[in-house]
Formats: sequence, structure tokens, C-alpha cells
Amino acid sequence: MFSSPLGHSILKKAQEKGSISVRLVDPRDYCTDRHRVTDDYPYGGGQGMVMKPEPLAAAIEDVRKRLKTARVILLTPRGRMFDQAEARELARQEELVLVCGRYEGVDERVRTYVDEELSVGDYTLSGGELPAMVVIDAVSRLIPGVLGNEMSAEEDSFADGLLEYPQYTRPEIFQGASVPEVLLSGDHERIKSWRREMSLNLTRERRPDLFAKAALPPGERQRKRTAAPLYLALLHHPVYDKNHQIVTTAITNMDIHDIARSARTYGARGFYVVNPIKALHRLAARITDHWMHGYGSTYNETRKEALSLVHLTYTLDETILDVERRYGQRPCVVATSARPVEGVQRISFTALRDMLEKTSAPFLLLLGTGWGLAEPVLDHSDYILQPIEGQSDYNHLSVRSAAAVMLHELLGTAR
Repeated sequence: MFSSPLGHSILKKAQEKGSISVRLVDPRDYCTDRHRVTDDYPYGGGQGMVMKPEPLAAAIEDVRKRLKTARVILLTPRGRMFDQAEARELARQEELVLVCGRYEGVDERVRTYVDEELSVGDYTLSGGELPAMVVIDAVSRLIPGVLGNEMSAEEDSFADGLLEYPQYTRPEIFQGASVPEVLLSGDHERIKSWRREMSLNLTRERRPDLFAKAALPPGERQRKRTAAPLYLALLHHPVYDKNHQIVTTAITNMDIHDIARSARTYGARGFYVVNPIKALHRLAARITDHWMHGYGSTYNETRKEALSLVHLTYTLDETILDVERRYGQRPCVVATSARPVEGVQRISFTALRDMLEKTSAPFLLLLGTGWGLAEPVLDHSDYILQPIEGQSDYNHLSVRSAAAVMLHELLGTAR
């Protein structure tokens, strides 16, 4: 069981370099009977077999005689939970002896021969060999010279009590899912800040027990998590004209630029321009290509940064599927409309902001063109956001202005 993990990759190289030494001790070698029996039936009855005390005790005592500072550890579900802090402590020891039980466990009297008991988790395994391999691997990574890059251990999950941030490699786009823009920016301070924020968010959400114990500066512990992934979609079909007929509206240069800039300012993850007409797609592509790859990319880098959020799709269904591919789950679809709609729940800005702060699930905010989103879109949305209202009876904001107001209400720092 030990030959394969010890004979490959990091552990193999660590032994070849002399950074660690691993020796296996077989309890059968310490049996005195002809059949070298190491287990027997439990007193009092019950299922399974129990490891006998004589061979294990003799093996432990023999190892102690040959080692000067041996710390003997029994792998057992009754032990203290093995974690990164324990791994760091064990990495400071010169000599470790890991005792692996089997079957229903070891005779209780063996426990007087060990210094410590460790568990690798609240589940049942067939024996202590796999937990021992876990301990060996985790401890070895912390010994100088074992890893090729010493910084790797410092940045691993749990190294500072937090889960590690998300990692990406080539290709830049895989099945429609892109690498986060910040990792392609070359701005090392932004990347460092993003990774720290992701680490905090993941730990707070998925392992609140770790987050509660982590040694964090007061500002980081009190800081609210960044909002869940929020995408915008500007629909040009199906929308109404002023006669309440379903039409397809045209893509405009100003809508693309201004909504993209608002999305980038408030930290939205992407901005979809949804239009079923190929000729209008080509127009939108020329606009974005000028700023992403043409002269505009060098003339105005901040505009390039905003336009990098733009995605062109033909239908709302395609848009929802694209977000789902990126996050592995369907986004919560929130439509916008000033008209009352029966059967679809209205949600306030405050309630939606609260949802964004408490979940990692993606959200898709639908913006209408023309005279607003058609009923089929509203009927199939999860929520309809409360309308933007001023102090007058005039309610005809451009979609660009409305998008900026909504983003400020949902993601802005000042309320």
C-alpha cells in the first residue's frame, strides 16, 4: 500500500535528495507464534477483529530503542483532528513513528505506548495506512528542500488558515468559460488583492468554522464578502415598441460603451449584448474589436478594460447557458420592468443586494431596450427588480442611465 505513493513524484524525489526518510515496520515480524497472527476476536463479542497488543507494543518499543527522539502517533478516529497547524508542528520533529491500526482497531492497552492520537476525518476507513500516507505527504511538503518552489507551501490551502484562491491555466477560454480578467492584467497588486479576497470569500462561505478560527486582521474579518457573480444582459429581442408590439431593436454604440464602463466600475463579471440579427452582431463586433485589438486598444486602455466584459449572444437562452457553463449552475435571472407583472415576485434592491452578499451563485440582470422587456421574458424570470423611481412622475431613463443606477444600488459602496 505504501510503495506507490512513496515511489512517485514529490515524495520519491524528497527521499532521493535525503530530505526525508521513510521506513516500514511490519508488526508480523514481532509475532512469536508460528502463523505470525496479529489480530484476534474481541472480548465480549462483536463484529470484526482487533489487533493484538503484543506485536504492536514490541514493534513500537524496538523502534524507540533505535531512534533518539521518536514521537509515536496512533492513527485512529478517536484522535485529535489532523490539520495544517498539526502538520507544521510535526514537520519540526526529527523522527515520527506512525502506528497504523486495522480491522476494528487496536487493543486499548496499546494506547499507553503512544504519545499522541490523530484522526484525518470523521469517516471510517479500513485501516490506518491511508491516514499515515496523508500525514506523510502533508508533513513532507513543509520540510525545506522537498518542494521545488518553497513558496508553494506558503500559498497552499490552509497555510494561513484559509482555503486557497481559484487557480487557472491555459487555455484562456475553455468551453466558453474565460479566465478572470484580473489574472491577465499583469497588475501584480490587483492580482494579489483579488486572490486574497477570493480566499477570504471561499473560506467564509464554504468553511465558516475555518474562517472563525483564522488569525485575521480586524479589517479583513469584518469586511463584507464581494458580491456574487453578477452579469448584465441587454436584450434587443423580445421587447416592445410603443404600440406594445414585439420587435427587435438596434444595437447602439453608446449602449455598449456606457453599460460596459458601468459594469467594470461596479465589478460586474460580464455584459451580454443579446440580439438575434447577424448583421447587428457584426456591427457590435467591429465596435468591440476596435477597442480590444485595434487602434483603440492602445489609445485608451481603460476603455479596452471595460469593453473586455462584452459578450455577444443571439438569444436569452444562449446567454443563460453561457453563464451556467462558467459557474456550473443556472444563474438566478432578475428582470427589470416598470410595469406590474402578475405571477412573478418583485424583489427590492435591498433584498437583492443581500442575496448577492450571501451566496456565490451567479445572477443575471436583464435590461430591456425599446419600451421594455416582453411578457415571455418576465414570466420566465426568477424575480423582477423594483422599478427606479424619482420624485417626479417622469420615468423615462435611458437604459444606460438605469443600468448605472441599478449597479450602484446593488454593488456600490455608498448607499
